[in-house]
Amino acid sequence: MQSSKPRLLVVACGFPQLGLLRFARDQGLVVVGVDANPQAVGVPLCDEFEQVSTRDTAGIVRAARAHRVDGLTTCGADHALGSTAAAAERLGLPFYADPDTVQACQHKDLMRARYQDAGAPSPAHAAVSSLAEAKEFRTSRGLPLVVKPARGWGQRGVSVIRYDQEFEPAVVRALEATRAAGHSACVLEQFVEGREFSVNAYTQAGTTTVLAITERIITHYPDPPGITFAEAYPAELDAAGERQVMDAAVRGLNALGIRRGPTYTQVRYGEAGAFLVETAHRLGGGLDPDVTWLATGVSLYRKIVGVALDRRDWEACTREGEAHPGAVGRFLVGTPGRVTDVQGLAQARGLPGVVGAEVYVSAGGTVHPLTDGSKRAGHVLAFGSSRADAEQNAARAMQTIRIVTEQPA
Repeated sequence: MQSSKPRLLVVACGFPQLGLLRFARDQGLVVVGVDANPQAVGVPLCDEFEQVSTRDTAGIVRAARAHRVDGLTTCGADHALGSTAAAAERLGLPFYADPDTVQACQHKDLMRARYQDAGAPSPAHAAVSSLAEAKEFRTSRGLPLVVKPARGWGQRGVSVIRYDQEFEPAVVRALEATRAAGHSACVLEQFVEGREFSVNAYTQAGTTTVLAITERIITHYPDPPGITFAEAYPAELDAAGERQVMDAAVRGLNALGIRRGPTYTQVRYGEAGAFLVETAHRLGGGLDPDVTWLATGVSLYRKIVGVALDRRDWEACTREGEAHPGAVGRFLVGTPGRVTDVQGLAQARGLPGVVGAEVYVSAGGTVHPLTDGSKRAGHVLAFGSSRADAEQNAARAMQTIRIVTEQPA
């Protein structure tokens, strides 16, 4: 006999979904997971599992019907978002966004066009489909520039270009990456000097509540830029800077027509002001919902599961946990090679202020070079009496964890 507990399908079971999977289990839901990788780190948290690509809308629909789920959702990864929205539409199940709005938030050329049409603060940009078109933009705008695939995720194909000799290879890489994702253009935009922030918000009936602004600690030039090392709260902005960052985020999501659901907006802020990097119509994949929970006591996971299960009280939830003065999520980056051992994980979890510690690889697996966001090896979540205190707690935990690797002979 099938359990009377609500049954939730979670699309994707990688590390960006760990918080969602744990929340669903803690709430007593039957968790059904789908992922192309049966060894994904979140699979052990699922009550039932189907090996289905997160991009396979028809496969997600079949799995939802076979497991007789009451709702479905996803978080933290763009590649699962469009197919989840499309599957929900086919199944007649609730989701917070329609496929067209999701597409506008995933195609960076469409996103930039909507920002521009609405007057949202966005760097000068051009969508280009060839090296010749890219050179025209460089001639008119000069360097430095950012080039990124118009369709893509995890910082794949993204480059900051500061010198002429870097220009052509960077554009070629971006065009190759976007074509691999089924698109034809890449986006060139002026580089905005300054710090980078994440604005974590939720919108209901067109009214947006900003829950937390965190500072993104990211990789910089000449490494693959924009890969998150950490999200730290508070953002340590003055009042004027915080208003500008928040205003930019809200203007961006309004420009995209977002009326309901979570948004994770990246904003760069410096002497020239606040400028939009991008708006994601989902929870952030860089530990953002977990840091928001520690900082505010508000569960973004409860909100999106509330939509999926048609629980309006869950979607409208406010503070239900302790709001800490400082919070941080930090990623582990291992030494590339074959993993022979993972040490210190249990000890790290027991340290003061640490609420979570994970390693995404195990003995026999591989730590890859940090070329995009999917290559991170683990994370630590910590709180403290201040941002500095939380960062110290996280650093102690990271120093306790050791991912032992060996190079191929």
